Order: sequence, then structure tokens, then C-alpha cells
Amino acid sequence: MDRTVDLAEVLDRQRIGRPLLTVIIVCGLVTLADGYNISAAGFAAPGIVKDWGLSRALLGPLFSSALLAGFVGPALFGTLAGRFGRRPTILAATVLFGAFGLLCGACRSLMPLVACRFVAGIGMSGALAVTVANMSEFAPRRLRATFVTLIFSGTTIGSGAIGLVAPWLTGHFHWQGIFIFGGALTLLSAAFVFLFLPESPKYLCLQASRHAQLACLLCRLDPRLAFPIGVYFVQSDEPSPSRVVPKQFFAGPLLVLTPLLWLGSFAGQVVFHSFNNWLPTLLTDSGLPYARAAAAVVLFQFAGTLGGWVIMRPLDRYGMWPCALLYGLSLPVVACLGLPGISATMLLILCAGAGFCVLGLHFAQVFCVTNIYPTAIRALGVGIFMLFARAGGSLGPYLVGILMAHHVPVSRLFVLATVPLAIGTIAAITITLVYWTHFRVPDKVSPTLSCMPLQSGGGTSLTCNEN
Repeated sequence: MDRTVDLAEVLDRQRIGRPLLTVIIVCGLVTLADGYNISAAGFAAPGIVKDWGLSRALLGPLFSSALLAGFVGPALFGTLAGRFGRRPTILAATVLFGAFGLLCGACRSLMPLVACRFVAGIGMSGALAVTVANMSEFAPRRLRATFVTLIFSGTTIGSGAIGLVAPWLTGHFHWQGIFIFGGALTLLSAAFVFLFLPESPKYLCLQASRHAQLACLLCRLDPRLAFPIGVYFVQSDEPSPSRVVPKQFFAGPLLVLTPLLWLGSFAGQVVFHSFNNWLPTLLTDSGLPYARAAAAVVLFQFAGTLGGWVIMRPLDRYGMWPCALLYGLSLPVVACLGLPGISATMLLILCAGAGFCVLGLHFAQVFCVTNIYPTAIRALGVGIFMLFARAGGSLGPYLVGILMAHHVPVSRLFVLATVPLAIGTIAAITITLVYWTHFRVPDKVSPTLSCMPLQSGGGTSLTCNEN
């Protein structure tokens, strides 16, 4: 009896049941905590400025510190995920940024706070990269963009939801409450990782000694399945290199896709995190009440989440063209934010439009980078991609701080923001063409899979009937 099973085929035909939904929820909690914590400094900033008597220009290092950690976190935890597995790496990263999130609330001066935010940022960026890679390894190919988008939505929902609770937290616990609540939320999500998150099936497949564990996991994901003792799994949909070497990231079409995805993520996140960190301060300085300024960020984040949800099914079916489209649309929307005499209502509408485009296109990039790399290098590949994203995110707020220190008008800041978006548009168009040629799977009708465990002389076996 043949004891070799194609893992890709099993995953592609699995049912979407409670075990898989549990993985989605737990991974979503991790990204939700990441989103909340990455935006925490922006909402705490007005209170910090008031309590410590800081100038606005000094907020640049605070805003950039957690993002600057993106130079360390994704590559560090991506490497650890390749060596020790996705589950323990996600757990370690989540505990790290939860603990240092709590410490941020205990800081009494700027430099310790910047240091704590940097260490927390290492955990944030690492947890996000590995969690997204992990989710793509559970997903059937037909729903991979959908699953990755749903998980990554936790980041944007968390970044937006903080605007709903920040006024209450600051009113009752001052700015420290924002950090303490975020740290507690993160440690709670770490507990869920420990209790309910299984190891990635594709990671288990790389280690022959853990194929029995993989068989048990697949039977949990789909109770219809049963496998013979001594089953051996293979992955037919991707190469399986024995070790990671740098040239794997530039093999074949990756020679074009890898650097362009790095460039696109860097350019898009320069703009996104500039908005995400500076909008509360800029809008309150312009005379808007704090609650209204927080609402603008909520709209920016939630509209960005909507953008990702709108494009997730087209990404599964048609490839990367939604990314190029959103890049192009972002140019006039962001530029219009700098128009003089704009009403408060129109400002909120444009903030929502900017979030829909700028964040929606990032969802597309995240899906692409999880889909183009094989399992052995996926976590590290996503980690390096996130490194460039966080690098752009750390540079953006810092540059805005410098420009504000030189009294550049707010209207001109929005016009300048279109420069990296224009660069990203060119990269996205090229990515779309290459991805369409080499990675898009033609639409086809997938037969349903009915599985019946049968007893034979060699033990329990699996017969699959297509109908």
C-alpha cells in the first residue's frame, strides 16, 4: 500500500471546520494585539507631551522606535520559526511585546519609554511576520488570500479600535492606561497561543520524524481523514530545500518579485505609518477635539480593513492587479487631503479613502509574499518583507517630525506623501505582470473530497473518491 500522501492536496480539500476556525481566531488575536500596540504611542502622545512638557518634534523618535525594531524582529523571529517551529516562535514574540508593553506604562521619562517601545517592537514585528506565514500554511490554495487577509485584518482592526477605547482609558488612567491595557491584551493572546494553536502542517511536513504528529493534526482539521501507520507526506506544490540560502529568495521570477515587493512595502508603509502616528497630533493641533481626531484614525484603519476585505477574493481569483489599482487611486486621494479650506466632514471622508487605498494595497502585498516562497523559507521571507515595511514605517514618522520642526505646512506634507506612493505604483504594476505570468493558478472546478477509512492488512488506510 502506498503510504505517501500529498499534503498540498489534503490542505486544498480540507473542510472549514471548528479546528481551522480556532487557528484563524488565535492568529487574529495576535495580530489584533500587534495592531493595538503599534498605534499606542500615537494615542498616548498628546498626554505625554502635556505631562512631560515635550516639543512635537521630539515625538518622532518615540513614534519610530517600535517601527525601527522592524530591522530586528522579523528576521530574528523568522529565522527562529524556521528552526524551532511557528508555534513556539509566535508564543515567545507575543510574550516579549506584551511584557514590554506593560513596562511602557511604568516609564517616567522619554528615553526609557523609547527603549521599551523598541524592545516591544521587536516582538511585534516578529510575531506579525510569523503569524501571517503560519496562517498561509494552514490555508487551502483557493482561499489563501482570503485567510491571510482575515488574519492581517487583526492588525488594522487593533490599530483602529484603540481610537474607540483611548478616550476612556486616558480619561480614567491617563496615557499610561493605553500601554497597560495593550500589554494585558497581548499577554492574554499569548495564553491563547499556548493553549489552542497547533504547529503549522507545512512546517511539520519538512521533518520526517514529525509526520505522525502531522497526520494527527490533519485528522483534527478534517475528521473524515485517516492515514496508515508510517505515512510519509510530501509537498507537490512547492520545492522543499533542505536549508535556507540567500539565493533562494532570488530564484527564477523571484529575482524580480522579491526586490520589488521590498520596495513597494517600504514606500507604502512610509505613508501609512506617517498617517497612523501623526494624525491624532496634527488634527488636535488644528483645533479638532481629541475624540474627533481619534475618530479620523479609526476611519483610516477600518476603511483600510474594508479595502483588504474587498480585494481578498479578487486576489485569489485574478492575482495582484488590485494592488496596482489601489496604488494608483491613492495618489489623488492623499494629495486632496492637503487642499486648503477643507471641511471636517470631507477630511474624515478623505482619511477613510486614504486608508482604503494605502492599507488595502498592503494586504495585497502581504498575500503575495506569503504565496511566492516555499515553506522552508516562507517565515524568513515574510520576515524580511516585514523588515522593509517596518523600516519604511519607522522612517515616515521621523521625516514628518523633521519637516514639522522646519515648519513645513501640513498641506505640503500630504503632497510630499504622494512621492513614495508614485514609486510604489510603478513597482506594483511590474509585480502584477510577473505574478500573473508565474504564480496565478487558472480557475478550475475543484472536486469535492469524500474520505472513508478502511481496514486492511497494513492497518488503517484512506480511500478518496471524487464526486
